[in-house]
Amino acid sequence: MDIGKVIRKYRKEAGLTQEEMANRLGVTTPAVNKWENGYSNPDIELLAPIARLLHISLETLMSFHEELAPSEVEEMIRELDSMLDSEDFEKVYVKATEMIREYPNCNRLIWQIAVILDARRLCDDSVDSEKYDKQINTWYEMALQDEDEEIRRCAADSLFGYYLRKKEYEKAEEYLRYFSDKDPMKKIHRARLYEMKGEKESAYKVFENVLFSEYEILNFAFIHMMNMAIEEKDFKRAHYLAEKIGTIAAIFEMGKYHECSPMLDVVCAEKNIEGTFRVAEQLLENVDTLFDFRKSELYQHMHFKEVDSGFLERVKEELLKGFRSDESYRYMEDNMAWKDLIHR
Repeated sequence: MDIGKVIRKYRKEAGLTQEEMANRLGVTTPAVNKWENGYSNPDIELLAPIARLLHISLETLMSFHEELAPSEVEEMIRELDSMLDSEDFEKVYVKATEMIREYPNCNRLIWQIAVILDARRLCDDSVDSEKYDKQINTWYEMALQDEDEEIRRCAADSLFGYYLRKKEYEKAEEYLRYFSDKDPMKKIHRARLYEMKGEKESAYKVFENVLFSEYEILNFAFIHMMNMAIEEKDFKRAHYLAEKIGTIAAIFEMGKYHECSPMLDVVCAEKNIEGTFRVAEQLLENVDTLFDFRKSELYQHMHFKEVDSGFLERVKEELLKGFRSDESYRYMEDNMAWKDLIHR
């Protein structure tokens, strides 16, 4: 936002007309109009009186602390992106530098400019990429000071990638502190460090741990969505989500039991006799696959706790106990196949 737009914004907030402002400053109304429309700027001796009149600081008047709206940042980035398709990289770089000089405190703009120039220079063989390393990294470092966690994290991500490519591993690792310990990308980046340093065993272990953790998160989210659909009696959607849960379990090689079990809640809610029998039979037949993920090649570098040899048998007994006594299965009590199944 240039000085004219700042004057217009705060003049209106102060409830002044252009004429009233002109009278108070001892200038003409057309002069104020020209300032606000960008045709001219106030004389330097008028800056302090204008700031006092509008109840703002000189820095605000000069836009030093002006924060751009996200939509304004997006528009400026679109402009640069369009220029990159038709103009020389150096010319766009100069334009970007001018934008940052005008809005030196807008870290969102600085970060996104760094990202767009960084990506383009790495993809364009005609650009001398290393020529821009220092300035682009400086912009990322500036963005690291922002209060917005997303901006800090994204800037750190870019700097991590830069130093990883340069094989400066200790420097790359410094930027992992900007990631939350709960962020899976922190683990993935650490695994990449292990991989680049030739510590393949450690890299595999971390990657596998991320896969296993992400399965648990996905499973949790899908189950809650399925339960919501059941509560709404939207059984078509509930079936769809239960099938997705089973598919995810298969992809992550969790075992046949985990693939079958989600559908039990759906058919039970529907009081679907045939469906309930089929799913219950599948579960009882596949109790021994409950911990099949322990044998999966996906997790061969992970270490799991030993399972009590009698645990699976106890799971099966608890399952049968539930089928026999839980009121939820009362609608099955006259089905002969069901009786044979649960009283084996």
